[in-house]
Amino acid sequence: MRRLRRILAILAGFVLAIGVTLYGWLGLTSVSAADLPPLKDGDIIFQYSGSSQSLPILLASRSVYTHMGIIDLTEKSGPMVLEATSPVKATPLDEWIESGDGGRITIKRDPTLTHDQAYAILDEARKYLGLPYDLFFLNGRDAIYCSELVHLAYGDGAGISVGQIQKVKELDIDYAPVRKLIEQRWQRYPLCRDGQKQSFDDCYRTILEQELVTPASIARDARLQMVFTNFGIAAE
Repeated sequence: MRRLRRILAILAGFVLAIGVTLYGWLGLTSVSAADLPPLKDGDIIFQYSGSSQSLPILLASRSVYTHMGIIDLTEKSGPMVLEATSPVKATPLDEWIESGDGGRITIKRDPTLTHDQAYAILDEARKYLGLPYDLFFLNGRDAIYCSELVHLAYGDGAGISVGQIQKVKELDIDYAPVRKLIEQRWQRYPLCRDGQKQSFDDCYRTILEQELVTPASIARDARLQMVFTNFGIAAE
């Protein structure tokens, strides 16, 4: 019994030491807008948001990036992030950084983007301000999700396609948290409600064929270059 207690005490101390080290690392590597390298309009910023759907998105897309937005430097009040949350809105950059889990961010840039293209991208993104967040990640412009906002703004504003359109079935959706999220939402899913699909299995087959663009696919786009990250080895 004493030996077991000694082992448990050693393990508890080990876990505590790791926790203290991690907490210290997070503090030392946290950033504010003032700490960042010079940014440009149209830069794309990523984070792990820590929302209830973040873990399913992380698992399905195999990436720590679960939320994203577009840098807007045109406001006199300071740098903003155009983001699709609830609703689509412009958020001060420092506030946006603080809202992420651990204050981790990655910023990427299309180095070929011209000044006029960047402004056009921002103009396109602003068209969606005030619209609701799309919980179902559907194609459409009545409700918008975060990576869709970036994909549409770049495509419509500058004729640049960022990210990859994928079907849900191409993602890693067999994890329990992913399945649970789908099970929680399927009865409200627009293509399944109102008696169109009578069971979860019927609706699930429809969901599998749905097309979407993930933050991970945009982060992995070869045309984008890294500007800044404090994600360490987890950065893409």
